[in-house]
Amino acid sequence: MKISDELSPKKIVLCLDGNSLSLRKVGPANGDELNELRELDKKGLTQFFVIDTSTSFIAPKGALDKLTDDFSSDNNVFFEIIDRSQQGQNLVEIHASNIWLRKSALTPAQFHERVREEDLLLDNYKKVR
Repeated sequence: MKISDELSPKKIVLCLDGNSLSLRKVGPANGDELNELRELDKKGLTQFFVIDTSTSFIAPKGALDKLTDDFSSDNNVFFEIIDRSQQGQNLVEIHASNIWLRKSALTPAQFHERVREEDLLLDNYKKVR
């Protein structure tokens, strides 16, 4: 692997497979995807792509750390994140115990309030680069 590959922005792939959920960081497949990931990176966002549910969403980079932390605790098998893509204002719910994911539409007011709350929460997951 080249050093430039290690430094390039990655998308997060969630694999829902029967009774398991796995996470992987995946590099861009082509130049267009690299440019999209770089633009998201400048905004402090990354793309999550979900395999087996035909869905993807945009979330702050700290969401991966929160998701990992939430699922590693014994009593928490549920994760919520706001989709920040331009396709809509949605709440994404991921349930590890039953391995399912759902997107729910939000009103603009709900979206902006939830984004504000989520940004405050995710500040705890920011890592120094």
